Amino acid sequence: MSAVWEAMAVTPWQVEDLDRWTQQAVARGATAVVLRLAHPPTGEVLWHWARRWEGLPWLVHARWATQPMGWGMHFPAPPLPPGPKPHPTYLWGQSCHSPEEVGQAAPWASYVWLSGFFPTPSHPSHPPRFELKDLAEICQRFAPLPIVVIGGVTTQAQIELIRQAGAAGFAAIRYFL
Repeated sequence: MSAVWEAMAVTPWQVEDLDRWTQQAVARGATAVVLRLAHPPTGEVLWHWARRWEGLPWLVHARWATQPMGWGMHFPAPPLPPGPKPHPTYLWGQSCHSPEEVGQAAPWASYVWLSGFFPTPSHPSHPPRFELKDLAEICQRFAPLPIVVIGGVTTQAQIELIRQAGAAGFAAIRYFL
């Protein structure tokens, strides 16, 4: 089985049919799904969806989830330890935008998302912060913490460059659409 963070499909804010979106993401190679929805599904809808996709790791975004669900929770920056995990295997993820934020998250995070390598239409006012050589340095500095690149990843060529630099994987919205 692939590592959860190898290819994390992140939902857009709005998804008409979560089941169809998940099927498309899995067909494109998703190894996990992160639910980052503006309006979370009802408990019943989420339960039925999770049963349909049993075996697919799924995490909830802490912007809407108030309690642990699925395989883990992903937290927005700035990094703040979320408290004790409900189980040692439960995943805590953290969005980071600098090596300092990665260092703050490293003691408690199961993985981090690091953004700022490629231009992305979802954040047009934020130009890339890093070059791929920076990624290699960050991955080495914080090993064995899995570093996952997010933001503007849309091609297989970018994914190969990310992997060559030492990232554990990538997270994306558009790549999986």
